Amino acid sequence: MDQRARTSAPQTGADSYLYRRVAALLSGEIAQGRIARGTRLYESRVAARFGISRSPARQALELLAREGVLQAVAAPSRGFVVADRNAAPEKGPEAANLPDLPLTTRPAWERIHGAVVDAIASRIVLSSWWINETALGEHFGVSRTVAREVLARLQAQGLVTVEGKRWIAPQLTEQRVDELYDMRAILECAALRKAAPGFPRARLLQMHDRLQKALVGHPSGEELDRLEADLHVDFLQSCPNRMLQRAVSQHQALLLAHRFFYRWTARMFDVEPFLAEHLRILDHVLEGRIDNAAETLDAHLMASKRRAMMRIDLVRAMMQPDDPGYLRPAD
Repeated sequence: MDQRARTSAPQTGADSYLYRRVAALLSGEIAQGRIARGTRLYESRVAARFGISRSPARQALELLAREGVLQAVAAPSRGFVVADRNAAPEKGPEAANLPDLPLTTRPAWERIHGAVVDAIASRIVLSSWWINETALGEHFGVSRTVAREVLARLQAQGLVTVEGKRWIAPQLTEQRVDELYDMRAILECAALRKAAPGFPRARLLQMHDRLQKALVGHPSGEELDRLEADLHVDFLQSCPNRMLQRAVSQHQALLLAHRFFYRWTARMFDVEPFLAEHLRILDHVLEGRIDNAAETLDAHLMASKRRAMMRIDLVRAMMQPDDPGYLRPAD
């Protein structure tokens, strides 16, 4: 392409990832019986428990209510109760004594997370970049503590790393992409085997339905990102092994970068190939064929690796990013 795009175009925040992550954790605890049927959940207490603002807490509860995992309490009462699709909810305890599972320290990091991801994703197709956390804070008008929090979270998600005492965003070279996908295949297949037995069937059917609709529609880049998150975030992060959860997240740098890539390459294929691949995986899970589901996920990730390099090449040809001041070429 001879017309290059500037990165001041579409931006996205972390709200989508955050509320989906909370919903996945709550759904997993409900499926495992750690939160009993009839337990009442309030957005204020969910927010306090996970260390997030009330907005993503409310979105997480509303998502679970739409999917039948929770039921809204009739006015004048407030909150939601854990539902049983086969019986009326029994009066249960409030979820006040569950252990805290903080996801964030202050909502301030959420407001800049998406813009930082976009800035990094648009540049690591070109080279590696040093990140100055002081300049990052000044650029967005936040404290150095908040800037460090954002970078720490991106490190946990595999997008940035530390060399010596400096933050660096490694270039998405063919070798790095190959290694990331090899690790994803190992970790995500293991997570699938552990997540599948306890994942609510109703939510699987919801995901299946969204994929079928997308196959006959024309999903936007943001919709493709949400469909990717259904399987690779919501489903896999319900895995009860928390060490495995963290390991999966740490090797999903490309999944995070794809949120940016999809907005620029949404029409790369007439029909996005991963939609049918995800459907086959869910078909196996719904039929209890867990080994087949894991094998199909492995094949999907290997095919995705090839497509990822195609997207990176395309985005590289489109990008001529401005200098935000907090990034400096490392080469």
